[in-house]
Amino acid sequence: MLKRLLIVLFIICIALPVCARKKVEEEIITPMSQLEKRQFQTRTYETIDKPLVMKAMLNVLQDEGFIVYNANPLLGFIYGVKDFDTSDPNIDISKEFGLSKSRLNWNGIKVATIETTANITEYGKNMRVRVNFKRKLLNVYGNAQFIDDVNDENYYQEFFSKVDKAIFLQKQKI
Repeated sequence: MLKRLLIVLFIICIALPVCARKKVEEEIITPMSQLEKRQFQTRTYETIDKPLVMKAMLNVLQDEGFIVYNANPLLGFIYGVKDFDTSDPNIDISKEFGLSKSRLNWNGIKVATIETTANITEYGKNMRVRVNFKRKLLNVYGNAQFIDDVNDENYYQEFFSKVDKAIFLQKQKI
């Protein structure tokens, strides 16, 4: 009887880690396809007024703290950067980076940046806007320690909500 119990326990000890490992492997997140990213990075507006959409985008980016370094109305292109000093106690960067400032400082990160590019294109009787955001964490020497794309759908939805309001205000000449 004791032998059977030991054999059963032995089998359980061997089978349990195998089952647990299989469950972890099933939970691995597959990378998002480019088409999936493009869907939440893009919004279509019912207007043919490209300058109006460009101006609304510029206003939102500036309101959000981005410094716009390049804007080309002919191409419908905008490039801007938002910098964060990780040692400033008055700035909360957890929303953008998902890490606390103490953790960033502990890892030697002194500056965090978000870069954005936007593309405004005529699409029939509409304007199509595609925007993307990239996060960078820089050490004291200005070297990138971490770079990744912002792939949070909610982040883009919040941004486009602000653009929606800005376009409405531009149309109302407010």
